[in-house]
Amino acid sequence: MKKNILVISDNLFLCNEFEKIIETIQQPDITWDFSISPFSDYKLFSDSLVRSVSVRNLRNNKDVAEICDTYDIVFSVHCKQIFPEKLVSMVKCINIHPGYNPINRGWYPQVFAIIHDYPIGATIHEIDSELDHGPIIDRALVEKDIWDTSLSLYNKVVNLEIELVKKNIVSILSDSYATIEPETEGKLHLKKDFNELCEITLAETQTVGETINKLRALSHGDYKNAFFIDPTTGKKVFVNIELTLGEV
Repeated sequence: MKKNILVISDNLFLCNEFEKIIETIQQPDITWDFSISPFSDYKLFSDSLVRSVSVRNLRNNKDVAEICDTYDIVFSVHCKQIFPEKLVSMVKCINIHPGYNPINRGWYPQVFAIIHDYPIGATIHEIDSELDHGPIIDRALVEKDIWDTSLSLYNKVVNLEIELVKKNIVSILSDSYATIEPETEGKLHLKKDFNELCEITLAETQTVGETINKLRALSHGDYKNAFFIDPTTGKKVFVNIELTLGEV
């Protein structure tokens, strides 16, 4: 059984859920530590979590060396940092990914699942030197509905991630799980691909369905994603769409 475990995350909700899962594991000799990225709000995480929180920069060689020397296993739970090759080669690193690998690799999988009508789900996999690429421990799909926005679909995926962690955490800690290799290289979308989606060209010609899909893919609560440029002022005008399922 792994004894010294680090959880690196930039998602407070999932950190709180991870702490609940930890409490169900009857192994008092296990040490659990939590870290966040330098650009997350330390006070917010520290005030919310029961366990102490540290800040670790995975671009800092000293931080990476300390992790390698201290921990048996590292969980990436929506961590916004890329794990360096030195870390993944020296310590077993496990990613909780909000996409169905290999179809939904990379940033904001739910956005591209709506845009391109891909299946979407969640995956737990070992981390290798490529993004969302390593051997798969477990994965499952969620139902993607025509009225889902980025936020509602993301919430479905996050809830599935929690269930997959509950199901697999003991086998991961005891190193008793089996893996499968991704069937293909799949689809990989980077943050720049998302950024390129956000500007709406007013003169663009497309079907109503394509327009609705783009707007719902970019609608994520209070986030200002989709925008067009006001031709008079040159300022951005942000657009959000709300979809409500009615009665038959």
